[in-house]
Amino acid sequence: MEEALRLAELAASEGEVPVGAVVTIGNKIIGRGRNHREKGKNALHHAEIEAINEACRRLGGWRLWECELFVTLEPCPMCAGAIINARIKNVVFGAFDKKNGACGSVTNLFESSFSYTPDYESGFMENECADVLSRFFKTLRSDTQKNKKKKENNCMEKIASFTVDHTKLMRGMYISRIDGDVVTYDIRTRRPNVEDVMENGAIHTLEHLFATFVRNSEFKDNIIYFGPMGCRTGFYFLTTGMTHAQALQLTRDALAFTENFEGDVPGVSAVECGNYRDHDLEGAKKEAAAQKEILKNWTTADMIY
Repeated sequence: MEEALRLAELAASEGEVPVGAVVTIGNKIIGRGRNHREKGKNALHHAEIEAINEACRRLGGWRLWECELFVTLEPCPMCAGAIINARIKNVVFGAFDKKNGACGSVTNLFESSFSYTPDYESGFMENECADVLSRFFKTLRSDTQKNKKKKENNCMEKIASFTVDHTKLMRGMYISRIDGDVVTYDIRTRRPNVEDVMENGAIHTLEHLFATFVRNSEFKDNIIYFGPMGCRTGFYFLTTGMTHAQALQLTRDALAFTENFEGDVPGVSAVECGNYRDHDLEGAKKEAAAQKEILKNWTTADMIY
């Protein structure tokens, strides 16, 4: 449930109603999800649906009869139906949803006469789960008033990446934002404002090699963009239709490719590149080796800011 709460907090940071869910088998998390209906513009993007979807992909089947689901808010009728159809053996939820809950608040699908119904526990860590929701809606009301004043004063809204606390950000790979099916990853190679930034030549060469590798991989059709941040402390990597685990492994593979690369760097000519004279292969190899070491034992659980 603590991991589900972290996912709920992440949803809140993206302006979504904070609901997080995980599917487990034994003590291992095999599916994560969080609410992002607003950014996804899709009524199906509930936390439980995303967690079940990922668990099915990882197990290679739709029957999750050995699995449990932990979710911060009482499932709605849609999610309760998905839980029943997935044959999940046990459900644990935190806060009650008095307006839409389908596990005891408005109705109880888990005690109806379906061919299968899961065991369930309600109100687990209820105070913590309810607090996340309460803080979100309190902030939302406050932000509504602030945004109204900003519009009145013709102020521009702060972009999402500026809301990350860079004083606490460490090297690694993080989920920066999710827009529908597009995921933006923050591949952070430096501690911002603490460590020296990357050199331009090394950044440029690493960009050429990393982009070339991923666009020639089995996921070439899932790659949208790879490029450096203006602050020179990392790179943005945009994908679609990939799991976080696949994106993480592809990043490791691209870094290994760069670290061991020999020969002519692709795209380094006046015809192909806007600044072909500014490249540093050895610098790029060092950067790739260092970041590969950082990500060696990185997991999808580490990808949350």
